[in-house]
Amino acid sequence: MKLLIVEDEPHVRERIAEGIDWAAYQFELAAAVESAQEALMIMHNDKIDLVLSDIYMPEMSGLELAKRIKAEFPLVKTILLSGYDEFEYARESIAYGVFKYLLKPAENEEIVSTVLEARSVRERELHDKHNLQTLQQRWKDHFPHLRELFYKNWLNGRYSEREIEKSSQEFALSLERQIYLPLILDMDPIAKDNERFQPRDRSLVQFQLFTIARDLLPGTEWMVLQDDDGMTAVVCSAPADVQEDAFCNRVNSLVSTVLGTVHDCLKLTASAGIGTVVRTPLLLSQAYKQSRLALQERLIFGNGIAIPYRNDGAAQRSWVLMEQLEKELELSIETGDESKRRQTIAAIMESEFSEEHVLADSKEALWRFVCLLARMVHKHGWTLRDTLKEEFEDFEQFHQLLSKEQIAEWLDRMSSRISQSIAERRQSGTQIAMNEVVGFIHAHLHEEALSLYLISEKTYISYSYLSRTFKEAIGESFTEYVLRLRMERAKELLSKGCKVYDVSEQVGYKHVNYFSKNFQRYWGIKPSDVNK
Repeated sequence: MKLLIVEDEPHVRERIAEGIDWAAYQFELAAAVESAQEALMIMHNDKIDLVLSDIYMPEMSGLELAKRIKAEFPLVKTILLSGYDEFEYARESIAYGVFKYLLKPAENEEIVSTVLEARSVRERELHDKHNLQTLQQRWKDHFPHLRELFYKNWLNGRYSEREIEKSSQEFALSLERQIYLPLILDMDPIAKDNERFQPRDRSLVQFQLFTIARDLLPGTEWMVLQDDDGMTAVVCSAPADVQEDAFCNRVNSLVSTVLGTVHDCLKLTASAGIGTVVRTPLLLSQAYKQSRLALQERLIFGNGIAIPYRNDGAAQRSWVLMEQLEKELELSIETGDESKRRQTIAAIMESEFSEEHVLADSKEALWRFVCLLARMVHKHGWTLRDTLKEEFEDFEQFHQLLSKEQIAEWLDRMSSRISQSIAERRQSGTQIAMNEVVGFIHAHLHEEALSLYLISEKTYISYSYLSRTFKEAIGESFTEYVLRLRMERAKELLSKGCKVYDVSEQVGYKHVNYFSKNFQRYWGIKPSDVNK
Protein backbone atom coordinates (compact mmCIF):
# COMPACT_ATOMS: atom_id res chain seq x y z
CA MET A 1 0.00 0.00 0.00
CA LYS A 2 1.20 3.53 -0.84
CA LEU A 3 1.12 6.28 1.78
CA LEU A 4 1.32 10.02 1.05
CA ILE A 5 2.24 12.48 3.84
CA VAL A 6 1.17 16.14 3.58
CA GLU A 7 2.59 18.46 6.24
CA ASP A 8 3.83 22.05 5.84
CA GLU A 9 5.99 22.04 9.00
CA PRO A 10 9.35 20.47 8.01
CA HIS A 11 10.22 19.05 11.44
CA VAL A 12 6.81 17.37 11.79
CA ARG A 13 6.96 16.10 8.23
CA GLU A 14 10.42 14.64 8.77
CA ARG A 15 9.41 13.07 12.10
CA ILE A 16 6.51 11.23 10.49
CA ALA A 17 8.23 10.36 7.21
CA GLU A 18 11.65 9.38 8.52
CA GLY A 19 11.00 8.72 12.22
CA ILE A 20 8.71 5.81 11.40
CA ASP A 21 10.00 2.75 9.59
CA TRP A 22 7.09 2.50 7.16
CA ALA A 23 8.70 -0.34 5.23
CA ALA A 24 8.64 -2.48 8.38
CA TYR A 25 4.85 -2.08 8.38
CA GLN A 26 4.76 -2.99 4.68
CA PHE A 27 3.96 0.51 3.48
CA GLU A 28 5.56 2.24 0.50
CA LEU A 29 6.06 5.93 1.29
CA ALA A 30 5.17 7.56 -2.03
CA ALA A 31 6.24 11.06 -0.91
CA ALA A 32 6.23 13.55 1.96
CA VAL A 33 5.18 16.98 0.67
CA GLU A 34 4.43 20.38 2.17
CA SER A 35 1.29 21.47 0.30
CA ALA A 36 -2.11 20.13 -0.73
CA GLN A 37 -1.49 21.22 -4.34
CA GLU A 38 1.60 19.07 -4.56
CA ALA A 39 -0.28 16.18 -2.97
CA LEU A 40 -3.02 16.36 -5.60
CA MET A 41 -0.41 16.48 -8.35
CA ILE A 42 1.13 13.27 -7.01
CA MET A 43 -2.25 11.57 -6.70
CA HIS A 44 -3.02 12.30 -10.35
CA ASN A 45 0.26 10.67 -11.37
CA ASP A 46 0.54 7.78 -8.92
CA LYS A 47 -1.77 5.26 -7.25
CA ILE A 48 -2.10 6.38 -3.63
CA ASP A 49 -4.03 4.34 -1.04
CA LEU A 50 -3.71 6.41 2.16
CA VAL A 51 -3.18 10.14 2.82
CA LEU A 52 -1.97 11.51 6.16
CA SER A 53 -2.40 15.30 6.12
CA ASP A 54 -2.13 18.32 8.36
CA ILE A 55 -5.39 20.26 8.55
CA TYR A 56 -3.98 23.82 8.63
CA MET A 57 -1.81 24.67 5.61
CA PRO A 58 -1.46 27.79 3.45
CA GLU A 59 -3.30 28.02 0.10
CA MET A 60 -5.40 24.87 0.63
CA SER A 61 -6.31 23.37 3.99
CA GLY A 62 -6.39 19.69 4.87
CA LEU A 63 -10.19 19.81 4.92
CA GLU A 64 -10.29 21.19 1.39
CA LEU A 65 -7.81 18.50 0.35
CA ALA A 66 -10.03 15.83 1.94
CA LYS A 67 -13.00 17.20 0.01
CA ARG A 68 -11.07 16.97 -3.27
CA ILE A 69 -9.88 13.46 -2.46
CA LYS A 70 -13.42 12.31 -1.70
CA ALA A 71 -14.61 13.69 -5.05
CA GLU A 72 -11.72 12.50 -7.22
CA PHE A 73 -10.34 9.45 -5.36
CA PRO A 74 -13.26 8.03 -3.33
CA LEU A 75 -11.44 4.82 -2.33
CA VAL A 76 -8.45 6.65 -0.77
CA LYS A 77 -8.44 6.84 3.02
CA THR A 78 -7.61 10.27 4.49
CA ILE A 79 -6.34 10.87 8.04
CA LEU A 80 -6.15 14.46 9.31
CA LEU A 81 -3.80 15.90 11.94
CA SER A 82 -4.83 19.10 13.74
CA GLY A 83 -3.85 21.22 16.69
CA TYR A 84 -7.43 22.42 17.02
CA ASP A 85 -9.88 20.40 19.10
CA GLU A 86 -12.98 22.03 17.62
CA PHE A 87 -16.28 20.33 16.91
CA GLU A 88 -16.75 22.13 13.58
CA TYR A 89 -13.49 20.73 12.20
CA ALA A 90 -14.44 17.24 13.30
CA ARG A 91 -17.95 17.61 11.81
CA GLU A 92 -16.59 18.78 8.46
CA SER A 93 -14.01 16.00 8.39
CA ILE A 94 -16.80 13.42 8.74
CA ALA A 95 -18.74 15.11 5.93
CA TYR A 96 -15.68 14.89 3.68
CA GLY A 97 -15.16 11.19 4.32
CA VAL A 98 -12.08 11.55 6.54
CA PHE A 99 -11.19 8.21 8.11
CA LYS A 100 -9.92 9.68 11.40
CA TYR A 101 -9.18 13.04 13.00
CA LEU A 102 -6.04 13.04 15.20
CA LEU A 103 -5.03 15.85 17.55
CA LYS A 104 -1.46 17.14 17.60
CA PRO A 105 0.95 16.33 18.98
CA ALA A 106 0.05 12.78 17.98
CA GLU A 107 2.71 10.26 18.96
CA ASN A 108 4.25 8.04 16.28
CA GLU A 109 2.62 4.98 17.85
CA GLU A 110 -0.85 6.55 17.56
CA ILE A 111 -0.19 7.56 13.94
CA VAL A 112 1.01 4.06 13.03
CA SER A 113 -1.97 2.45 14.75
CA THR A 114 -4.41 4.69 12.84
CA VAL A 115 -2.71 4.16 9.50
CA LEU A 116 -2.75 0.38 10.04
CA GLU A 117 -6.45 0.56 10.88
CA ALA A 118 -7.11 2.56 7.70
CA ARG A 119 -5.16 0.03 5.67
CA SER A 120 -7.24 -2.80 7.11
CA VAL A 121 -10.44 -1.07 5.98
CA ARG A 122 -8.93 -0.28 2.57
CA GLU A 123 -7.88 -3.90 2.05
CA ARG A 124 -11.31 -5.13 3.10
CA GLU A 125 -12.94 -2.81 0.57
CA LEU A 126 -10.59 -3.97 -2.15
CA HIS A 127 -11.34 -7.58 -1.29
CA ASP A 128 -15.07 -6.93 -1.45
CA LYS A 129 -14.63 -5.23 -4.80
CA HIS A 130 -12.53 -8.02 -6.23
CA ASN A 131 -13.89 -11.03 -4.41
CA LEU A 132 -13.16 -14.53 -5.56
CA GLN A 133 -16.49 -15.04 -7.26
CA THR A 134 -16.07 -11.86 -9.32
CA LEU A 135 -12.54 -12.79 -10.30
CA GLN A 136 -13.63 -16.28 -11.31
CA GLN A 137 -16.37 -14.85 -13.51
CA ARG A 138 -13.96 -12.41 -15.13
CA TRP A 139 -11.50 -15.23 -15.74
CA LYS A 140 -14.27 -17.30 -17.30
CA ASP A 141 -15.31 -14.39 -19.54
CA HIS A 142 -11.75 -13.72 -20.68
CA PHE A 143 -10.63 -17.35 -20.82
CA PRO A 144 -11.09 -17.88 -24.61
CA HIS A 145 -9.17 -14.71 -25.43
CA LEU A 146 -6.37 -15.49 -22.97
CA ARG A 147 -6.09 -19.05 -24.25
CA GLU A 148 -5.88 -17.78 -27.83
CA LEU A 149 -3.20 -15.28 -26.80
CA PHE A 150 -1.21 -18.09 -25.19
CA TYR A 151 -1.28 -20.12 -28.39
CA LYS A 152 -0.32 -17.09 -30.49
CA ASN A 153 2.71 -16.33 -28.31
CA TRP A 154 3.62 -20.02 -28.24
CA LEU A 155 3.48 -20.31 -32.03
CA ASN A 156 5.60 -17.21 -32.49
CA GLY A 157 8.35 -18.41 -30.15
CA ARG A 158 7.78 -15.85 -27.40
CA TYR A 159 7.87 -18.37 -24.55
CA SER A 160 10.65 -20.41 -22.99
CA GLU A 161 10.05 -24.09 -22.28
CA ARG A 162 9.35 -23.31 -18.64
CA GLU A 163 6.82 -20.60 -19.57
CA ILE A 164 5.01 -22.95 -21.96
CA GLU A 165 4.66 -25.55 -19.22
CA LYS A 166 3.49 -23.02 -16.62
CA SER A 167 0.91 -21.39 -18.92
CA SER A 168 -0.43 -24.73 -20.13
CA GLN A 169 -1.17 -25.68 -16.52
CA GLU A 170 -3.08 -22.42 -16.02
CA PHE A 171 -5.25 -23.25 -19.04
CA ALA A 172 -5.65 -26.92 -18.03
CA LEU A 173 -3.90 -28.11 -21.20
CA SER A 174 -2.11 -31.44 -21.14
CA LEU A 175 1.02 -31.14 -23.26
CA GLU A 176 2.53 -34.46 -22.27
CA ARG A 177 2.32 -37.40 -24.67
CA GLN A 178 1.02 -35.24 -27.51
CA ILE A 179 2.18 -34.63 -31.06
CA TYR A 180 1.63 -31.33 -32.86
CA LEU A 181 1.32 -30.18 -36.44
CA PRO A 182 0.98 -26.42 -37.13
CA LEU A 183 -0.38 -24.95 -40.34
CA ILE A 184 -1.20 -21.53 -41.78
CA LEU A 185 -4.08 -20.62 -44.10
CA ASP A 186 -4.36 -17.43 -46.15
CA MET A 187 -6.56 -15.99 -48.84
CA ASP A 188 -4.90 -15.81 -52.24
CA PRO A 189 -4.63 -12.38 -53.92
CA ILE A 190 -7.95 -10.96 -55.17
CA ALA A 191 -8.03 -10.21 -58.88
CA LYS A 192 -8.81 -6.61 -59.80
CA ASP A 193 -11.67 -7.70 -62.08
CA ASN A 194 -13.41 -9.80 -59.39
CA GLU A 195 -17.10 -8.97 -59.35
CA ARG A 196 -17.69 -9.49 -55.60
CA PHE A 197 -14.52 -8.32 -53.89
CA GLN A 198 -11.78 -5.75 -54.42
CA PRO A 199 -8.12 -5.98 -53.30
CA ARG A 200 -8.98 -3.55 -50.48
CA ASP A 201 -11.32 -6.21 -49.06
CA ARG A 202 -8.41 -8.52 -48.17
CA SER A 203 -8.83 -8.12 -44.38
CA LEU A 204 -12.54 -8.89 -44.70
CA VAL A 205 -12.06 -12.13 -46.64
CA GLN A 206 -9.17 -13.14 -44.34
CA PHE A 207 -11.60 -12.90 -41.42
CA GLN A 208 -14.15 -14.94 -43.37
CA LEU A 209 -11.51 -17.64 -43.89
CA PHE A 210 -10.85 -17.63 -40.14
CA THR A 211 -14.55 -18.09 -39.30
CA ILE A 212 -14.91 -20.94 -41.83
CA ALA A 213 -11.84 -22.73 -40.43
CA ARG A 214 -13.07 -22.26 -36.87
CA ASP A 215 -16.47 -23.75 -37.78
CA LEU A 216 -15.13 -26.76 -39.69
CA LEU A 217 -12.11 -27.83 -37.64
CA PRO A 218 -12.68 -29.85 -34.41
CA GLY A 219 -12.27 -27.48 -31.46
CA THR A 220 -11.16 -30.05 -28.91
CA GLU A 221 -8.15 -31.20 -30.93
CA TRP A 222 -7.37 -28.10 -32.97
CA MET A 223 -6.76 -24.49 -31.97
CA VAL A 224 -7.75 -21.94 -34.63
CA LEU A 225 -6.73 -18.28 -34.33
CA GLN A 226 -5.80 -15.24 -36.37
CA ASP A 227 -2.13 -14.31 -36.26
CA ASP A 228 -0.90 -10.73 -36.14
CA ASP A 229 -0.94 -10.42 -39.96
CA GLY A 230 -4.54 -11.65 -40.33
CA MET A 231 -3.65 -15.13 -41.54
CA THR A 232 -5.37 -18.11 -39.92
CA ALA A 233 -3.02 -20.19 -37.78
CA VAL A 234 -3.98 -23.69 -36.66
CA VAL A 235 -2.40 -26.00 -34.10
CA CYS A 236 -3.39 -29.64 -34.66
CA SER A 237 -2.73 -32.12 -31.87
CA ALA A 238 -3.18 -35.83 -31.26
CA PRO A 239 -2.09 -38.45 -28.71
CA ALA A 240 1.56 -39.43 -29.05
CA ASP A 241 0.72 -43.04 -29.89
CA VAL A 242 -1.17 -42.06 -33.06
CA GLN A 243 0.60 -42.97 -36.29
CA GLU A 244 2.12 -39.84 -37.82
CA ASP A 245 1.03 -40.79 -41.37
CA ALA A 246 -2.59 -41.26 -40.29
CA PHE A 247 -2.44 -37.96 -38.37
CA CYS A 248 -1.06 -36.05 -41.37
CA ASN A 249 -3.62 -37.62 -43.74
CA ARG A 250 -6.46 -36.49 -41.47
CA VAL A 251 -5.03 -32.97 -41.30
CA ASN A 252 -4.69 -32.80 -45.09
CA SER A 253 -8.27 -34.01 -45.55
CA LEU A 254 -9.73 -31.39 -43.20
CA VAL A 255 -7.61 -28.60 -44.69
CA SER A 256 -8.85 -29.55 -48.17
CA THR A 257 -12.42 -29.32 -46.84
CA VAL A 258 -11.75 -25.80 -45.53
CA LEU A 259 -10.21 -24.65 -48.82
CA GLY A 260 -13.10 -26.13 -50.78
CA THR A 261 -15.68 -24.43 -48.56
CA VAL A 262 -13.93 -21.08 -48.98
CA HIS A 263 -14.09 -21.46 -52.75
CA ASP A 264 -17.79 -22.45 -52.67
CA CYS A 265 -18.80 -19.61 -50.32
CA LEU A 266 -16.63 -16.74 -51.51
CA LYS A 267 -15.80 -17.79 -55.07
CA LEU A 268 -12.18 -17.08 -54.11
CA THR A 269 -9.22 -19.36 -53.45
CA ALA A 270 -7.18 -19.83 -50.30
CA SER A 271 -3.95 -21.73 -49.77
CA ALA A 272 -2.37 -23.50 -46.80
CA GLY A 273 1.17 -24.18 -45.63
CA ILE A 274 1.70 -27.25 -43.45
CA GLY A 275 4.66 -27.62 -41.10
CA THR A 276 6.22 -30.76 -39.68
CA VAL A 277 5.08 -32.99 -36.83
CA VAL A 278 6.84 -32.28 -33.53
CA ARG A 279 6.71 -34.13 -30.21
CA THR A 280 8.17 -31.39 -27.99
CA PRO A 281 6.16 -28.22 -27.20
CA LEU A 282 9.27 -26.02 -27.49
CA LEU A 283 9.66 -27.03 -31.15
CA LEU A 284 6.17 -25.94 -32.18
CA SER A 285 7.31 -22.39 -33.03
CA GLN A 286 10.01 -23.76 -35.34
CA ALA A 287 7.49 -26.00 -37.11
CA TYR A 288 5.16 -23.00 -37.44
CA LYS A 289 7.91 -21.07 -39.19
CA GLN A 290 8.18 -24.01 -41.57
CA SER A 291 4.46 -23.81 -42.35
CA ARG A 292 4.82 -20.15 -43.27
CA LEU A 293 7.78 -20.97 -45.50
CA ALA A 294 5.70 -23.67 -47.16
CA LEU A 295 2.89 -21.16 -47.82
CA GLN A 296 5.32 -18.90 -49.67
CA GLU A 297 5.77 -21.66 -52.25
CA ARG A 298 2.32 -20.97 -53.69
CA LEU A 299 4.30 -18.65 -55.96
CA ILE A 300 5.68 -21.84 -57.53
CA PHE A 301 2.82 -24.34 -57.17
CA GLY A 302 -0.10 -21.97 -57.68
CA ASN A 303 -3.13 -21.03 -55.56
CA GLY A 304 -5.90 -22.96 -53.87
CA ILE A 305 -3.83 -25.87 -52.55
CA ALA A 306 -2.25 -27.15 -49.34
CA ILE A 307 1.56 -27.19 -49.49
CA PRO A 308 3.59 -29.34 -47.08
CA TYR A 309 6.98 -28.10 -45.91
CA ARG A 310 9.76 -29.67 -47.96
CA ASN A 311 12.31 -30.27 -45.25
CA ASP A 312 15.41 -32.27 -44.58
CA GLY A 313 14.17 -33.52 -41.21
CA ALA A 314 12.13 -32.38 -38.25
CA ALA A 315 12.90 -29.17 -36.37
CA GLN A 316 16.03 -29.42 -34.25
CA ARG A 317 15.53 -28.91 -30.52
CA SER A 318 19.10 -27.62 -30.14
CA TRP A 319 18.55 -24.69 -32.49
CA VAL A 320 15.33 -23.65 -30.76
CA LEU A 321 16.94 -24.00 -27.33
CA MET A 322 19.78 -21.75 -28.46
CA GLU A 323 17.26 -18.95 -29.10
CA GLN A 324 16.19 -19.22 -25.47
CA LEU A 325 19.79 -19.21 -24.27
CA GLU A 326 20.49 -16.10 -26.33
CA LYS A 327 17.61 -14.28 -24.63
CA GLU A 328 18.78 -15.37 -21.18
CA LEU A 329 22.37 -14.30 -21.85
CA GLU A 330 21.27 -10.90 -23.14
CA LEU A 331 19.03 -10.33 -20.11
CA SER A 332 21.77 -11.30 -17.64
CA ILE A 333 24.25 -8.93 -19.34
CA GLU A 334 21.79 -6.03 -19.35
CA THR A 335 20.83 -6.51 -15.69
CA GLY A 336 24.35 -7.23 -14.45
CA ASP A 337 23.32 -10.60 -13.00
CA GLU A 338 26.76 -12.24 -12.91
CA SER A 339 25.54 -15.54 -11.45
CA LYS A 340 22.83 -15.95 -14.07
CA ARG A 341 25.24 -14.93 -16.84
CA ARG A 342 27.73 -17.64 -15.91
CA GLN A 343 25.00 -20.26 -15.53
CA THR A 344 23.76 -19.39 -19.03
CA ILE A 345 27.25 -19.60 -20.51
CA ALA A 346 27.66 -23.04 -18.92
CA ALA A 347 24.34 -24.11 -20.46
CA ILE A 348 25.48 -22.76 -23.84
CA MET A 349 28.68 -24.76 -23.72
CA GLU A 350 26.81 -27.92 -22.76
CA SER A 351 24.14 -27.42 -25.42
CA GLU A 352 26.16 -26.20 -28.42
CA PHE A 353 29.75 -27.29 -27.90
CA SER A 354 29.36 -30.88 -26.76
CA GLU A 355 30.94 -33.89 -28.45
CA GLU A 356 27.69 -34.81 -30.20
CA HIS A 357 27.89 -31.69 -32.38
CA VAL A 358 29.86 -31.59 -35.60
CA LEU A 359 32.50 -28.89 -35.87
CA ALA A 360 30.56 -26.84 -38.44
CA ASP A 361 27.53 -26.57 -36.14
CA SER A 362 29.65 -25.44 -33.18
CA LYS A 363 31.38 -22.81 -35.31
CA GLU A 364 28.03 -21.47 -36.47
CA ALA A 365 26.82 -21.35 -32.85
CA LEU A 366 29.90 -19.29 -31.95
CA TRP A 367 29.08 -16.90 -34.79
CA ARG A 368 25.59 -16.43 -33.38
CA PHE A 369 26.90 -15.36 -29.99
CA VAL A 370 29.52 -13.07 -31.54
CA CYS A 371 26.69 -11.38 -33.44
CA LEU A 372 24.57 -11.22 -30.28
CA LEU A 373 27.27 -9.35 -28.34
CA ALA A 374 27.88 -6.96 -31.23
CA ARG A 375 24.16 -6.31 -31.63
CA MET A 376 23.79 -5.56 -27.90
CA VAL A 377 26.54 -2.95 -28.05
CA HIS A 378 25.22 -1.34 -31.23
CA LYS A 379 21.66 -1.27 -29.83
CA HIS A 380 22.89 1.23 -27.22
CA GLY A 381 24.43 3.38 -29.93
CA TRP A 382 28.00 2.51 -28.93
CA THR A 383 30.94 1.05 -30.85
CA LEU A 384 32.63 -2.23 -29.99
CA ARG A 385 36.04 -0.54 -29.77
CA ASP A 386 34.89 2.04 -27.20
CA THR A 387 32.89 -0.48 -25.20
CA LEU A 388 35.37 -3.36 -25.03
CA LYS A 389 38.47 -1.14 -24.81
CA GLU A 390 41.50 -3.40 -24.20
CA GLU A 391 39.36 -6.48 -24.89
CA PHE A 392 38.50 -5.36 -28.43
CA GLU A 393 41.51 -7.00 -30.07
CA ASP A 394 40.66 -10.36 -28.46
CA PHE A 395 37.05 -9.95 -29.57
CA GLU A 396 38.19 -9.65 -33.18
CA GLN A 397 40.25 -12.84 -32.86
CA PHE A 398 37.36 -15.10 -31.81
CA HIS A 399 37.99 -17.34 -34.84
CA GLN A 400 41.36 -18.35 -33.32
CA LEU A 401 39.75 -20.00 -30.29
CA LEU A 402 40.84 -23.65 -30.31
CA SER A 403 39.01 -25.35 -27.46
CA LYS A 404 35.74 -25.46 -25.62
CA GLU A 405 37.44 -24.01 -22.53
CA GLN A 406 38.83 -21.09 -24.53
CA ILE A 407 35.40 -20.32 -25.98
CA ALA A 408 33.76 -20.37 -22.52
CA GLU A 409 36.46 -18.08 -21.07
CA TRP A 410 36.24 -15.71 -24.05
CA LEU A 411 32.45 -15.53 -23.88
CA ASP A 412 32.54 -14.88 -20.13
CA ARG A 413 35.17 -12.14 -20.47
CA MET A 414 33.47 -10.32 -23.35
CA SER A 415 29.99 -10.47 -21.84
CA SER A 416 31.37 -9.32 -18.48
CA ARG A 417 33.03 -6.30 -20.09
CA ILE A 418 29.85 -5.32 -21.94
CA SER A 419 27.80 -5.72 -18.75
CA GLN A 420 30.29 -3.56 -16.84
CA SER A 421 30.18 -0.89 -19.53
CA ILE A 422 26.37 -0.82 -19.42
CA ALA A 423 26.46 -0.35 -15.64
CA GLU A 424 29.10 2.39 -15.86
CA ARG A 425 27.20 4.35 -18.49
CA ARG A 426 23.96 4.03 -16.59
CA GLN A 427 25.69 5.45 -13.52
CA SER A 428 27.10 8.25 -15.66
CA GLY A 429 23.62 8.88 -17.03
CA THR A 430 22.28 9.16 -13.47
CA GLN A 431 24.91 11.78 -12.63
CA ILE A 432 24.06 13.77 -15.75
CA ALA A 433 20.38 13.65 -14.84
CA MET A 434 21.08 14.76 -11.27
CA ASN A 435 23.23 17.65 -12.52
CA GLU A 436 20.30 18.79 -14.64
CA VAL A 437 17.94 18.50 -11.65
CA VAL A 438 20.28 20.45 -9.36
CA GLY A 439 20.63 23.16 -12.00
CA PHE A 440 16.84 23.39 -12.26
CA ILE A 441 16.50 23.68 -8.47
CA HIS A 442 19.00 26.54 -8.28
CA ALA A 443 17.32 28.35 -11.17
CA HIS A 444 13.81 28.01 -9.68
CA LEU A 445 14.58 28.33 -5.96
CA HIS A 446 12.38 31.44 -5.84
CA GLU A 447 9.27 29.52 -6.97
CA GLU A 448 6.97 28.36 -4.19
CA ALA A 449 5.67 25.48 -6.34
CA LEU A 450 9.15 23.93 -6.70
CA SER A 451 8.73 20.17 -6.26
CA LEU A 452 9.96 16.86 -7.60
CA TYR A 453 6.84 16.57 -9.72
CA LEU A 454 7.45 19.99 -11.27
CA ILE A 455 11.06 19.03 -11.99
CA SER A 456 9.91 15.70 -13.44
CA GLU A 457 7.55 17.47 -15.86
CA LYS A 458 10.06 20.13 -16.91
CA THR A 459 13.11 17.87 -17.30
CA TYR A 460 11.23 14.83 -18.73
CA ILE A 461 12.71 12.56 -16.06
CA SER A 462 10.25 10.15 -14.46
CA TYR A 463 9.07 11.04 -10.96
CA SER A 464 9.58 7.52 -9.62
CA TYR A 465 13.20 7.55 -10.87
CA LEU A 466 13.85 10.97 -9.27
CA SER A 467 12.32 10.06 -5.93
CA ARG A 468 14.32 6.81 -5.87
CA THR A 469 17.73 8.20 -6.84
CA PHE A 470 17.83 11.81 -5.57
CA LYS A 471 18.94 11.12 -2.00
CA GLU A 472 21.32 8.39 -3.14
CA ALA A 473 23.02 10.75 -5.62
CA ILE A 474 22.90 14.02 -3.64
CA GLY A 475 23.18 12.75 -0.05
CA GLU A 476 20.05 14.57 1.16
CA SER A 477 16.36 14.15 0.55
CA PHE A 478 14.80 16.60 -1.90
CA THR A 479 13.02 18.43 0.95
CA GLU A 480 16.22 18.71 3.02
CA TYR A 481 18.23 19.90 0.04
CA VAL A 482 15.76 22.60 -1.05
CA LEU A 483 15.25 23.81 2.54
CA ARG A 484 19.01 24.10 3.10
CA LEU A 485 19.52 26.04 -0.14
CA ARG A 486 16.66 28.40 0.66
CA MET A 487 17.81 29.03 4.22
CA GLU A 488 21.42 29.60 3.18
CA ARG A 489 20.34 31.94 0.40
CA ALA A 490 17.97 33.78 2.75
CA LYS A 491 20.72 34.29 5.35
CA GLU A 492 23.08 35.57 2.66
CA LEU A 493 20.52 38.11 1.38
CA LEU A 494 19.56 39.24 4.89
CA SER A 495 23.21 39.77 5.81
CA LYS A 496 23.46 42.11 2.82
CA GLY A 497 20.65 44.24 4.22
CA CYS A 498 17.74 42.99 2.12
CA LYS A 499 14.28 43.34 3.61
CA VAL A 500 12.63 40.26 5.10
CA TYR A 501 9.64 40.60 2.75
CA ASP A 502 11.87 40.68 -0.35
CA VAL A 503 14.01 37.78 0.86
CA SER A 504 10.92 35.69 1.52
CA GLU A 505 9.82 36.06 -2.10
CA GLN A 506 13.31 35.40 -3.49
CA VAL A 507 13.58 32.05 -1.72
CA GLY A 508 10.12 30.77 -2.61
CA TYR A 509 7.89 31.78 0.31
CA LYS A 510 4.69 33.64 -0.52
CA HIS A 511 3.79 34.19 3.15
CA VAL A 512 6.33 36.15 5.20
CA ASN A 513 5.15 34.70 8.51
CA TYR A 514 5.61 31.16 7.22
CA PHE A 515 9.10 32.05 5.98
CA SER A 516 10.03 33.64 9.32
CA LYS A 517 8.84 30.59 11.24
CA ASN A 518 10.93 28.23 9.07
CA PHE A 519 13.98 30.52 9.20
CA GLN A 520 13.89 30.73 12.99
CA ARG A 521 13.46 26.99 13.31
CA TYR A 522 16.42 26.37 10.96
CA TRP A 523 18.90 29.02 12.23
CA GLY A 524 17.62 29.60 15.77
CA ILE A 525 17.14 33.35 15.23
CA LYS A 526 14.51 35.54 13.62
CA PRO A 527 15.22 36.93 10.12
CA SER A 528 15.06 40.47 11.51
CA ASP A 529 17.88 39.64 13.97
CA VAL A 530 20.46 38.58 11.35
CA ASN A 531 22.32 41.93 11.26
CA LYS A 532 21.96 42.75 14.95
